[in-house]
Amino acid sequence: MTWAIRCEEISKLYRIGKSNVTAAEMVNQQLRRAFGRVVNPLRKPAVKIAYEAPGTHTILDGLQTEDAPLNHFWSLRDINLEIGEGDRVGIIGPNGCGKSTLLKILSRITSPSSGKFRFRGRLISLLEIGTGFHGDLTGRENIFLNGSIMGMKPKEISRRLEEIIEFSELGELIDTPVKRYSSGMYVRLAFSVAAHLESEILIVDEVLAVGDAAFQRRCTDKMLQVADQGRTLLFVSHDMDAVNRICNRAVHMAHGRIINDSRIEQTHLQASRDSAPTVSDITRSYIRSGIAMTSEVVWAESEAPLFDDCVRLDSVRIVDLDGKPSAQFDIKASCTVEITFTILKEKWPINAHIHLKDLAGHYLLFSMDNHQAPPGVRAIGQYTERCTIQSPLLNVGDFRIDVELWPGSEAEHRIIQSSVLKFSVADDSQAAGVRGNWPNTWPGCLIRPHLPWDIQMSPLREKP
Repeated sequence: MTWAIRCEEISKLYRIGKSNVTAAEMVNQQLRRAFGRVVNPLRKPAVKIAYEAPGTHTILDGLQTEDAPLNHFWSLRDINLEIGEGDRVGIIGPNGCGKSTLLKILSRITSPSSGKFRFRGRLISLLEIGTGFHGDLTGRENIFLNGSIMGMKPKEISRRLEEIIEFSELGELIDTPVKRYSSGMYVRLAFSVAAHLESEILIVDEVLAVGDAAFQRRCTDKMLQVADQGRTLLFVSHDMDAVNRICNRAVHMAHGRIINDSRIEQTHLQASRDSAPTVSDITRSYIRSGIAMTSEVVWAESEAPLFDDCVRLDSVRIVDLDGKPSAQFDIKASCTVEITFTILKEKWPINAHIHLKDLAGHYLLFSMDNHQAPPGVRAIGQYTERCTIQSPLLNVGDFRIDVELWPGSEAEHRIIQSSVLKFSVADDSQAAGVRGNWPNTWPGCLIRPHLPWDIQMSPLREKP
């Protein structure tokens, strides 16, 4: 595949705190760094880093100050990245990992401290709300201004003008000064300009998060259309659903380095197609960073969740077919959620509930024991209730369960333990169960039930 963008050893150095360095000192520092690269051009970059556990993660870590001048840090360090023509690349990672810095370098807003990059064709970027807009000019005038900044000719802009205005849905407001626009209206106009003008490469940062839900869906469809036209797309987002829908490649960054790339991994893995990580694998790995799977929680009596001195939650666990706690299940195996609680006083008709979600918070299902629970007020004693999630239902992924004890009449008074259980579902890729003879990676849906199909066949009659 012909490359559209090629980055070679790109690094970007920033100063920590206010700068008191004179212009001459800055030039001297640049010369020293350049001389160091000439003396030691084969310095090997560290390409893998480990995530810190939640609560200890910081924007800046020790690797970013290594080999940096005093009071400086590496926002980017030794970025090597090649993007093919027509690729839809999603760049993901926590705040401060260098995503936007990389896009600013590729957009020629800022220059790298070292390394180089090349791209083929015309590049248009949408990085910040209202970039290239003048507040006193109308939306229509800013379309021409913004298009000219991006290198478009007036005839090219005029040819797409009505299409841009229609997509933005600004209507008569297109002739209003943009300083009166809301941030969402800014994004509508800016994305419309970027997406409709003729370019080979389109770069979009997180700005789409400002738009409303309907416009975000339209933007997603437009970016897919742009990619179908053979244009190259770089998309930075914290919305993993959007990355999964739009992108055919994912790049995961942390602390100024690339730590995972689905394209590189697929190139080097000498295994079956199903074992190579996909975009959904990379986004899933990012979501679960630092999150430990939990198969069982047992509370000491003095620490157990208690409601109204009436009911106490003793333990929750998720078990396999043998009744053993497990946080890892095969896609063809059922799993059972087990809740143990104690009724201390006969006062409430307690019901047990489970809420199943993925780690991103998407709600999959809700189940309660109201059809099997004894009617009326619960008698004193310890109860163990089990709810089985039958296979096949869940797709490959990571899931969490909220457990709730509800008194039956006042929803605001209850025991609820959020994300108390966390478990994973894996696929061994064997031709069985819901997979059947399908050899490829299963689409990234959340559930995967075995639904009935009716197949009818009528034999063809031979012509006389």
